[in-house]
Amino acid sequence: MVERLAHDPSTQLRFLTMLLAAATVAAVDQWVKLAVATPSWAYHQRSDGWFLGSCALFVGMALLGTLPSRGVAAGAALFCGGILGNLMSASAHHLAVPNPLLIGARDGIAFNVADVCILAGNMTLMVALSVLVVQNRRRLEAWRGAARARVRERLR
Repeated sequence: MVERLAHDPSTQLRFLTMLLAAATVAAVDQWVKLAVATPSWAYHQRSDGWFLGSCALFVGMALLGTLPSRGVAAGAALFCGGILGNLMSASAHHLAVPNPLLIGARDGIAFNVADVCILAGNMTLMVALSVLVVQNRRRLEAWRGAARARVRERLR
């Protein structure tokens, strides 16, 4: 993937567009978190492991944006934007992420725009990646056949 990113102008454009869209999503999330007051109980504390895992997930999702699919790029942009928004909030609040959007009272659900974007990005990615696999099933079958042949050869 990284090699394709380095040499293919259309992949570079798709990747940069995806990162710009992700930054826009994160900016909207930050704006909502600043504009809407968050009750003290609606801050969700995160761990260092969550932070590092989110950084790794961001890189993985960003690399998915290099695949030749606008749907995958859109899903990756939403997902990356949500991750980036929560990472920025956690960085600014000692690993506590504000959740200003509430359904119900204190015993209800607290969430933020980044959470919604992560969920929407995940759903979009599931559909777009499924479509991409179906569209490229012949290549997948050829790859699988070659992989099986290599395994059989090693077992001999």
